[in-house]
Amino acid sequence: MDMNNRFLTFLTIIVAGMIAVEWMGLFNGINAYVYAHTPSITTLWVSILTKSAGFGAFGLYVLLFLAWDLRERRLNFLTLNFILSLFIGMFFVMVLKALTAVPRPNEASLNLSLAQALLNADYFAFPSGHATRASILACFLGERFPKYKPLWWLYAILIAFLRLLLHVHWFSDVLFALVLGLWISVIVESTAKLWLPIYNSIMQKLRLGVFRVE
Repeated sequence: MDMNNRFLTFLTIIVAGMIAVEWMGLFNGINAYVYAHTPSITTLWVSILTKSAGFGAFGLYVLLFLAWDLRERRLNFLTLNFILSLFIGMFFVMVLKALTAVPRPNEASLNLSLAQALLNADYFAFPSGHATRASILACFLGERFPKYKPLWWLYAILIAFLRLLLHVHWFSDVLFALVLGLWISVIVESTAKLWLPIYNSIMQKLRLGVFRVE
């Protein structure tokens, strides 16, 4: 087993373990402690920074990197990996929110069917969508601009911390989200040999050769 496969296996064990711990309520004690000792800060700057990891901001990031790549008439593999990771990441976040049904701080527990929970997934806390997206972005930028990798991960950790300051998430929500984003990014990149030929074939049939990735 090579280094990448070992790392992916390690991350998979961590992700599965953290989901199990969350499911059993074993994070409740540390969540309550962190929440009680975290000040609530809702300044303009906190709001602006946390929105940099929102859906709208990420739509803009995708468009910017697509435009950048297509100046060269060729989509960069890292950009495609980033986009796929985002879609898969948000699917995982929605499903986990619905399955765990953990209420956000100061919100009531709801007893919903799975279908209802999926439709109202954003009501629930675990995991943080903002922190998951920030983690996926850090993975992408860390490969695209490796010289500044510590800065990208500092940004992801900052987003996670801001979600705590806003009192809209528990500690386990953001901690797991940072790992989840990394795990998904590694899976998408590690399985490229499986899905990339299919993707390129579809682009060829649609006569969208500019979106092919070599």
